[in-house]
Amino acid sequence: MQKFLLLFIMALFFTNCKKNEFSLTNIKESSPKYPTLIYEFPLLNGSEEIANKINREIANELLDINLNDKYKSIFENIWATENKPMSRLSFLNYKINTLNQNLYSVTFYSEGCGAYCEEFNISYNYNLQNGNELTLDTILTSKGKDDLIKILSVKKRKKIEGYIFHLENEEATIEDKKMIDESIWLYKDCLTRLPFKTLDYIDFKIKKDSIILESGRCSNHAMRALDDLGNYSYAFHISDIETYLNEYGLNTLTNQN
Repeated sequence: MQKFLLLFIMALFFTNCKKNEFSLTNIKESSPKYPTLIYEFPLLNGSEEIANKINREIANELLDINLNDKYKSIFENIWATENKPMSRLSFLNYKINTLNQNLYSVTFYSEGCGAYCEEFNISYNYNLQNGNELTLDTILTSKGKDDLIKILSVKKRKKIEGYIFHLENEEATIEDKKMIDESIWLYKDCLTRLPFKTLDYIDFKIKKDSIILESGRCSNHAMRALDDLGNYSYAFHISDIETYLNEYGLNTLTNQN
């Protein structure tokens, strides 16, 4: 009897462990109208309630589709068709930043088209213990957010000012000098928009022992050719930002076993 009870407890234990193991299924399809355009989406598997919640939330926002409804393809609302020649997204791929029993972080890369097409990336981060999305608002204290805004503003200003100095001292032909002057104007104008007022537009991804924050470039689509710096990426080791984290953020980011 005791042996049977022990085996039952062990079976229950391993069943629960397996239930909490998460994995991904890659969905990869080509556009029916433009077969060279590839779309990929990672379908999270594991605890059914949590995995389904996360898949639904990301698909609803990124793919404009309700996974509870019937559909022919998960990408049918974002790619071009015979009846809809303009695609919402020209392609879609992704990179997994973190996937363990506690955290899931994924960054999607795509190109959105409207009046013109613009490449972009967007990250999603989730606590796999409860299925809730992790944002900078949910993991940082109020003071931590203010301090981080100041740090990011200083880092971006320093990088831009350093590049302006480089451009101002670069030897160039008369024709190239004209473009350089336009680039300098672009970056000086960008400096007037610092410091950051909020973290709302900062992309946020979680790695094993760090977080990476990314702010947008200084240029709009029309001025892109003048902007060599592109997006601004800032990496912070988790141990370096512990004082900015609230209790929930600290427990979540430091518990990645």
